[in-house]
Amino acid sequence: MKETYGVLRVVRVQLPANAAFEDAELTPTEWLAGERFVYVLTNRETSIGRALSNDILLMDPTVSREHARLVVTEQGWRIFNLTMRNTVCVNGRAVPAGGSLFLQSQDMLILGHTTLQLIAPQKVSDPADETSATQLSSLHQDLLASQQKERQLKLTGESAVTPLPDAMFNDVLSVPTPLIMAPESTPHMFAPSPTKLPGSRAQSLGMPASPVGRVPLEVEENLTTEWEEQESLFGGVTMQFAFGGRRGNKLRWLLGTLGISLLAMGAVIILLFNTFFGVTVLQHGVSSLLLTLFIPLIPAGIVIWLVNVIDRYEREPWFLRLAAFLWGGIIAIPLAQLSEGLVDAWISSLGPQTSTLLRSLLQGLNPGITEEALKGLGLVLLFYMLRDEFDNVTDGFVYGALIGAGFALTENFLYFATNVSKGSLPYLIVARIVLGWLTHPTFTVCIGVALGYVRHTRVRWQQWLVPAGGFLLAVLLHSAYDFVIFYAGALVTNLPNNTIALTVWWVAILGNYIPPFVTQLTLLYILVKSLAHEATVVREFLASEVSSGVIRVDEYALLQSSFQRAKAERKVLRKRGLKQWLRVRALYQTEIGLAFRKWHVSMGDEPKPGDIQPEDVYRQRIRRLRQELEQTGT
Repeated sequence: MKETYGVLRVVRVQLPANAAFEDAELTPTEWLAGERFVYVLTNRETSIGRALSNDILLMDPTVSREHARLVVTEQGWRIFNLTMRNTVCVNGRAVPAGGSLFLQSQDMLILGHTTLQLIAPQKVSDPADETSATQLSSLHQDLLASQQKERQLKLTGESAVTPLPDAMFNDVLSVPTPLIMAPESTPHMFAPSPTKLPGSRAQSLGMPASPVGRVPLEVEENLTTEWEEQESLFGGVTMQFAFGGRRGNKLRWLLGTLGISLLAMGAVIILLFNTFFGVTVLQHGVSSLLLTLFIPLIPAGIVIWLVNVIDRYEREPWFLRLAAFLWGGIIAIPLAQLSEGLVDAWISSLGPQTSTLLRSLLQGLNPGITEEALKGLGLVLLFYMLRDEFDNVTDGFVYGALIGAGFALTENFLYFATNVSKGSLPYLIVARIVLGWLTHPTFTVCIGVALGYVRHTRVRWQQWLVPAGGFLLAVLLHSAYDFVIFYAGALVTNLPNNTIALTVWWVAILGNYIPPFVTQLTLLYILVKSLAHEATVVREFLASEVSSGVIRVDEYALLQSSFQRAKAERKVLRKRGLKQWLRVRALYQTEIGLAFRKWHVSMGDEPKPGDIQPEDVYRQRIRRLRQELEQTGT
């Protein structure tokens, strides 16, 4: 097996002014999935250029065929400029033609119009370069001092956190991109610093404590004890902090009450099903019972599988997934049935003088508003009660789809139980299973995506307006969908010719799925961007952890690709068994969780009460899991 010395990651490609997209700038989140963003350095000498013979191939027309050579020595890293005229810069400092410069982990390299960053364990600087290293260290210390001061002022309520650079918010679904350092500029804000800060505060800023990558010994012992006591119960770092302190006691009582409510509602639903099955289904034979039971399970199972595929990076706890599904299938359904029944009774009392259009509109708005409000309430509770588990837009997809799938499953049970004996089976299969299997998840995902967007922005009006817009969109889509069904059914009853009536009805029903389908395509595009953003979060916010020794180089490279990571996990499962697979998977998930926690801190999340922060626990768990893996020979 080759030794891994570090990685080079692509940060930015600035196209020349005469390119096809004038003054365009590309970041990894805007490229096709096939593009490479991280190059693993397995040789002590690595050639970089445009020619196919290079170890690292850069498809940049401003890069020479043989542009630079990156060499790792006992003293550290050195970059050589192999060109006579083209650009090679280290942190904005030009490398002379035929010359070289020393560089450290997280330094920025500019080759032509491509910006790269070296990510590697810290190396000792060359004595000949002590002057520049001292100057860089001084800049790091100034930056850390100002950040630490702002964090302390925020904790005391005296001042708000200084906003991050505007360049970090250019794309709502892209991670903040590092600033390219000019010779006079400050260092990259996520770069490690030799400055020694107290454990948790340094970790919150993404900087190593003293010693590098570790919290103080007494804090570490507390972390170990606290984690061992709570890990099996809560199943994750963020859950541990969510249930800590007085707020945690209230949450435990609230969730306990919610659990009892779920059981009670489940008993009511079972009673309802027994009534339907006993009176309606069983009297029509075993085949009707089997159809009623198993056909609705097909779309629900497909949605659950899709959610598992979507949730590729920072995976959500199984019990929260289950809670979301049960909310849609058990809690929301009875409340929706009760509320809609009252409104339907009022609509029926309007009398025959009410126009068909108005009646159908009211009948469409009734489930649209009621059901989306109840399903959305589950998302809102998840977002505000367990905010750290609702990381981004992808989590909005996950929780929204599961709530919608649970709701659709129970609703389909009810429809099949009451209509399978009326000769409506073909319509139920086509409308609710073949065509409409994703309608409820699609409506609810609109709300979930809007809530997830809140984690991407610090603009206050967007944090309120976007979720409201997501809810209105869900209501509009749902109400329009039901309105077409009611209105088409009302018109069909007034047509004298049954053939014409049936044709009109089917055309209306089939056309009714066009708006949800268009919405699904739009959501798919947003999902692709969100997954690209997640990969970028891992690349950006674990860079300093590689330098400090918390994350290994090979792990950092593997975490970039969810497919390669899953392949490596399956290999461990086949060769080492279930126990080791669980450890390896937990290690990767903890490392990804650390990246997301640091991203949330950079976006303005409040520090947790006390000296121990989630970042500390993440790092402690990473060390513990790696020790367990090393002891067992993985």
